[in-house]
Amino acid sequence: MAWHVFIPDSLLEETDDPKIRTYKVGQIARACAIFGVEHIWIYRAGGRDGRFIKTILEYAETPQYLRKRLFPLMPELKYVGVIPPLRTPHHKLKGKPKVGEIREGFAFRKGRRTYADIGLDDLAMVEGDIEGRATFRIVSVRPLRVIPAKPEEYWGYRVHLTRKSLAKTLKKARLDLAIATSRKGRDIREVKLPPLEGEVGFVFGSPRKGVIELLGEEEYDFDLILNTVPNQRTKTVRTEEAVLATLAVFNLIRRD
Repeated sequence: MAWHVFIPDSLLEETDDPKIRTYKVGQIARACAIFGVEHIWIYRAGGRDGRFIKTILEYAETPQYLRKRLFPLMPELKYVGVIPPLRTPHHKLKGKPKVGEIREGFAFRKGRRTYADIGLDDLAMVEGDIEGRATFRIVSVRPLRVIPAKPEEYWGYRVHLTRKSLAKTLKKARLDLAIATSRKGRDIREVKLPPLEGEVGFVFGSPRKGVIELLGEEEYDFDLILNTVPNQRTKTVRTEEAVLATLAVFNLIRRD
């Protein structure tokens, strides 16, 4: 099973403060990391912040020791210090290398050999033809050597900026179960939920428009339209708050 979260490119339309904008995106990154979301989709909803949202989400997901290699200096990153650290399994701290340990790294050619920065004091020699960001397993400590590997635990999320409408983005994701969140949806406490299997998507609206309104004249057959914050005591629930609340509820019934 894999979880997908869908957010609009108009997520930040209510604020112009760059620090608050960065923090709001960081809250979504943190919520998705806590509950093991593997894909975050940014769909077109009339906003102009899709690229900014994608950049902040990807920066947050990248291990600290790789950020300078993967992100040049840019205005969008001015306030990334307000983003809470994700502390996911692939955000490793420095330590003594251990055979069998899996670490995220960045591979590059140096002379006739390929080396990888895996967040340790020394570069690791890479066995295999690979360059760029990748996941590696340490197979030798002296000398430090790694091979490409597949992690068995949660290893962060991927960000997709589709520049497509909500309906087209949902179709592109090829979900097995699509769940829209809405204050006008059915009370989640009164719904018999289907098994959470395969590719499961959670769809969120913007600060000014709900999911159904953003769908517009296009058609998409959601499996469920749910109010995941029943009895809310505030006039509105912000998107980043709805993401956290919704994922927390469904995490209780997750069985993978």
